Amino acid sequence: MKGTRIKQRGLSLVELLVSMTLGLLLVLVAIGLLFSASRGFNAVDHGSAARDKVRLATELLTSVILQAGYEDWGNPQANLQSVARLQNSAIDLEPDIFGWDNAFYAVPSDQKLSTSTDITNDDRPDKCGSDTTTTCLNGSDILVIRFQGMSAASNAATGDRTMLNCGGGAEAAPPTAKLEERSISLFHVSRNSDSGEASLSCATYSGAWKDSRPLVEGVESFQVLYGTDAVEPGVAPAANTNDSVADRWLRADQLTVAGDASATRANWRRVRAVRVGLVVRGPVGSAVEVAAKTFWPLGTTFADVNDVGSVLVTPADGRLRTLHSFTVHLRNDLTMP
Repeated sequence: MKGTRIKQRGLSLVELLVSMTLGLLLVLVAIGLLFSASRGFNAVDHGSAARDKVRLATELLTSVILQAGYEDWGNPQANLQSVARLQNSAIDLEPDIFGWDNAFYAVPSDQKLSTSTDITNDDRPDKCGSDTTTTCLNGSDILVIRFQGMSAASNAATGDRTMLNCGGGAEAAPPTAKLEERSISLFHVSRNSDSGEASLSCATYSGAWKDSRPLVEGVESFQVLYGTDAVEPGVAPAANTNDSVADRWLRADQLTVAGDASATRANWRRVRAVRVGLVVRGPVGSAVEVAAKTFWPLGTTFADVNDVGSVLVTPADGRLRTLHSFTVHLRNDLTMP
C-alpha cells in the first residue's frame, strides 16, 4: 500500500512580515496609550499639589491680613495707638497696611517703611538683573501687615499664640513702650538660590527684622490691590469724606503722594479691603500641553496696562499653572484722624 503524503505548510515570508508589522503597531499603540495615561496621571497629581499650595497660601495670607491693626485692649499695660490718636489727632504713625507694586524685597533699615528707600515701587525689573524669566521678572508685589502681639501670662517676651506672624510664630506684646512699635509680617515673592524656584516668602519684624524665608514654593505671581475709602490716586485725602466702605481698588503706587509722606500714610489708613491674585506653577513636565499662555492673576476686570503684574505671559515650559484670586475685608478700623 502506497503511503499517504501529508502536505505541511508554514508561514510565507510575506505573511511573517505582515504579522510582525501588525504586532509592532499594536505595541506602539499600547506604549502610546500608556504614555498618555502616565502624562494624564502626572498632570492630575501635580494639579492636586498646586491646589494644596493655593489653599495654604490663601489661608496664610487671609489669617495674617485679618490681624491688621489689632490692639490688645484687654491688656491694661498695652500702649494703644487708637487711644493716643483720640488724645492727639496730630500723631502720624506708620499705617498698619502698606505695600509696594512690582517690587523686589530688600531688608529694610528700620520699621519706618513709608519713607524707606530700600524698597521702591517698580524696582523689580532692575533688581532682577540678568534673570529675565518669570521666576523673578513677574511683576509681583509686596504686602506689609502690622499688628500688636499678645504675651503669655508667664513670660512677657513670649507670645501666647493668639497672634501669629506670617511664618506661624507667636508674636508677643511690643518689646518697648513706643507707640510705633508693632509686629510686622511682610509677604513677597523670592527666587530660591538653590532650586531656582519662585516662592511666596515672608519676612518678620519684632524689635528687629528677621531673615526672610520661603513659605509656599511655586508661587510665580503675587498681585495685590487695595480697596480704599475716598482716596484719589496720587492725591492727599480730603478730611471727613470717608465712610469706612471701600469704593475704589488701587495699586500700591497709586496710594503714594509724591513728596508727601504724611499724605501717603493717610491714604494707606483708608484701606478697607485687600484683593490678592496668585499664580502657582508646578515643575517642568507637569502639564499635558506645552504652550505659552497668558494669565490674569487678579481677573481680566483688573487687567491694567499700568500694572505690569496684572497680566503674566508664561513661556512654553511644560509647567502646570493654577490661578486663584480672593478678597479679604479688614476687621479693624485703621483710620487715623
